[in-house]
Amino acid sequence: MNNPYSAPGAALSGAPAGDETYEPKVFAWKGRIGRLRYMAYLFGISLLNMVPVMVLMSVLGATGMMKGNVEAITGLSVLLYLPLLVFSFVLAKRRFNDTNRSGWLSLLLWIPLVNFFVSLYLVFAAGSEGANDYGPAPSPNSTIVKVVGFIFPFIFVVGVLAAIAVPAYQGYVQKARAASGSTGL
Repeated sequence: MNNPYSAPGAALSGAPAGDETYEPKVFAWKGRIGRLRYMAYLFGISLLNMVPVMVLMSVLGATGMMKGNVEAITGLSVLLYLPLLVFSFVLAKRRFNDTNRSGWLSLLLWIPLVNFFVSLYLVFAAGSEGANDYGPAPSPNSTIVKVVGFIFPFIFVVGVLAAIAVPAYQGYVQKARAASGSTGL
């Protein structure tokens, strides 16, 4: 028999259960995202943003509209990269929320030198286990998120190695040509 004066059996705090998860949406303001999903979303949206920028700059270069119009090109570039900046800010906010910190900390990305360390924190800091003040934990990463998330650091490392190796190789070739006395083409 139910006693109408007994305490309710349901949790009334509104806090999510500790083992509850949710599937994060790419274009969402609220919620949490983990490290790998953060890198995958950031890399994916960067690629999507580069396509129209490259097409527009190619068209402007081919038509000759880029000659001597540096201010207009700079303004256009900033305008085209503005969605990427906003999206990266939102991703940083969601990533801070995953570590149970305020999304306002993502404003630190606008401070030179500090942004480097904040970016490292966003990539390497572990998220909260289970639910935290900002919602339930994100669901496990899909295969596509894992693939795209691991491509981003791979391309970064290969790019750094190429930036070091190519000039070193060019210096080696120049020294070899100078030593052999050939001008070669």
